[in-house]
Amino acid sequence: MKHCLPLIKLPKRYYDPSLLKSRKWSPWNFPSRKRHIYVGLIFDWVLIIVMLLLTDWFFKTPQPPIAYFSINDNSLKRPIVNEIISSSLATVINTVLPGLVMLLLELIYFYDFWNCYHMVTGHVTSVALALFFTSLSWITIGSHLGLRPTFLTRCQPDMSQISTMNETQTYFTNDICTKKLSKIEYQGFPSGHSATAYAGWVFFVLYINGKSKPWTGGAHFWKILILLFPIYFATWISLTRVMDYRHFPFQIITGGLIGISMALISYRLHFGNNGWFLGTGDGSDHIPGHYKYLEDWDSLDDRNEVVNINDNDRDLERNLSEVSRDTNDEVQVKRNEFNNQPNQDDNE
Repeated sequence: MKHCLPLIKLPKRYYDPSLLKSRKWSPWNFPSRKRHIYVGLIFDWVLIIVMLLLTDWFFKTPQPPIAYFSINDNSLKRPIVNEIISSSLATVINTVLPGLVMLLLELIYFYDFWNCYHMVTGHVTSVALALFFTSLSWITIGSHLGLRPTFLTRCQPDMSQISTMNETQTYFTNDICTKKLSKIEYQGFPSGHSATAYAGWVFFVLYINGKSKPWTGGAHFWKILILLFPIYFATWISLTRVMDYRHFPFQIITGGLIGISMALISYRLHFGNNGWFLGTGDGSDHIPGHYKYLEDWDSLDDRNEVVNINDNDRDLERNLSEVSRDTNDEVQVKRNEFNNQPNQDDNE
C-alpha cells in the first residue's frame, strides 16, 4: 500500500520528516505511550465507544428536571412545521460526510498510516465529545433551559384545570398538558444539531488548514474560501433549527460553542505540534499526526539539533553560531598573521 499511496505526489516538503525532527523534544508532542502504543490506542477507542453508549442512554432513559412554564409565554407557542434537517440526516451531514472527504484527501494526497489514523480518531473523538456533553446537559439542565418554541402548542394546556387552581399561580408543570409529550420536548438545551455540526466541520476545517497551508503569504484566496464554506455550512445547519422552531437562538449558540471547543481539543490532541495551526518553518509543509515520527526518529541525526526551542529560535541560534564561528576564524587568522610577522628588533 505504501507504494500505491498517496495517489498524487506533492512536493517533497510534505513528506520529509527531517523538517520536523526537533519536534520530538517538545513535551507536548512526545507520546506518553511510546512503549505501549497499541494498548493506549485500544483504550482510546474503548472510551469513545463508552461515551457514545452513554450518549444513547442519556437520550433515551433518564428524565430531565421538572419543567416550569407560564401559559402566557408566547415564545413557547410557535407553530409546528416540518424539520428542514432531521436528526438522522444531520448525523450523516455532520459526521459521515466530512469524514469521507478527509479520508479521500488522505488517500489521494497525504497518505501516511499514522496520519490517517489520527485524522479518523480525531474526527470521531470530536463528535463523540460533543454528543456526550450535549446529552449530559439534557439530563442535568434539561427543561430549565430546554423547552422548545413549540412546547405549549404541543402541550395543549387544560384551561379548565388552570382556572380551578390558585389565581395567583403563574407557573405550571406538564401536569396541565392534555397531550402526552415525548422526552425530546424537554431536551432543547443545548442544540444537538449545532453541537455536531460544529464538532464535525470545525475539525474538518482545522484538518484542511493543516494540509493546504494558506498562511504562507501567497495568493491563496481560494484556500481561504475552502476553509470558510464549511463554517458557513455548519452555521446554516444550526440556524435551520431556529427556522423550523425546534430551538431558541441561545440553545444553538451554546451547542455551537460546545462543538467548536470539542473540535479544537480533539485536533490539538491528535495533531499537537508546536505549529499546530500555522505549521513549521515557513508553514509550507502539512501537519502530520504524532506517531508518524516514531517511525522516523531512529533514522534521523539529531546531533545538530538545538533542544527545547522553536523553529525561529533554532534558525537564529544557528545563524549566530555561524557568525560567531566566522568571527572567531577571522580573529584567529589575524592572530596567526601577527604572530608570524618578523620582529623588527630582531631584524635590526
